[in-house]
Amino acid sequence: MLTIKKMGAVALVLGISFAACTNDPDPEPYTRVAGYSLIRGVLDSVQTGQVDIYENRDSTTSLYLSVKKTTKDTVSKVYVIKGHVATPTTDTIFKGTLTGNGGRVEIPVWKNSTTIRYDSAVKIEAFAKVQYSATKDSIVAIGNILKFK
Repeated sequence: MLTIKKMGAVALVLGISFAACTNDPDPEPYTRVAGYSLIRGVLDSVQTGQVDIYENRDSTTSLYLSVKKTTKDTVSKVYVIKGHVATPTTDTIFKGTLTGNGGRVEIPVWKNSTTIRYDSAVKIEAFAKVQYSATKDSIVAIGNILKFK
């Protein structure tokens, strides 16, 4: 017959066994994250995109830019530029493209960067801009990022 002490010991052992065998997913792959909204334009504050910066568990930094709705097969121009939207500088941090698929598209600006750390990156005055295409200069998404949180 089990005494109360033995039942407590059995419960403790079972509890430890169950805790050790959990199927919890791995922890998040990053330690810190910050997100910044991109909008259609100064006169149109509809959110059309997002920029997210991650500090990865290995201390590298990743920065991703996404546009919510894209036009299929259209190649949009993507820029990250130092300064503020209203007062840009000529210092381009990133210049690239994204190809529309008819839905949300995300591209890496920095992926697992060891040259720029999270704490330094979030102090940069910058903005992101996505132009519709190389031949059409209309803005799809724009917004101040990083230091402008």
